[in-house]
Amino acid sequence: MNPLTHTERAQYFAAVHNMGRGEEIRDQAFMLAVEVMATIPAPWDETEPFAAERYLAARGATPSAAAENAVGFELCMRALHALATGSIAMSFDEIARWIETSVDGVQ
Repeated sequence: MNPLTHTERAQYFAAVHNMGRGEEIRDQAFMLAVEVMATIPAPWDETEPFAAERYLAARGATPSAAAENAVGFELCMRALHALATGSIAMSFDEIARWIETSVDGVQ
């Protein structure tokens, strides 16, 4: 999908987000963010390609589950971080800190 289509879809979601369509608009906006993240390599792809896998294993996932789920987890967390903070994470550690403070509620 080309960037113009992403932009047009984002503008549509922004225009209709208050129309009371339940969670559908929110979910579609999130999926759009995941699509966009999938087209942009993570800034740490070259230096820390297994960061998400290590993170999942440290959180209790089995090695095979961590390996299986790392790519999807990283894409979703990159998208959620971008939507929540308005900026792209420049390291996986930035995402881990965001999860710790904003998702897990650690102060």
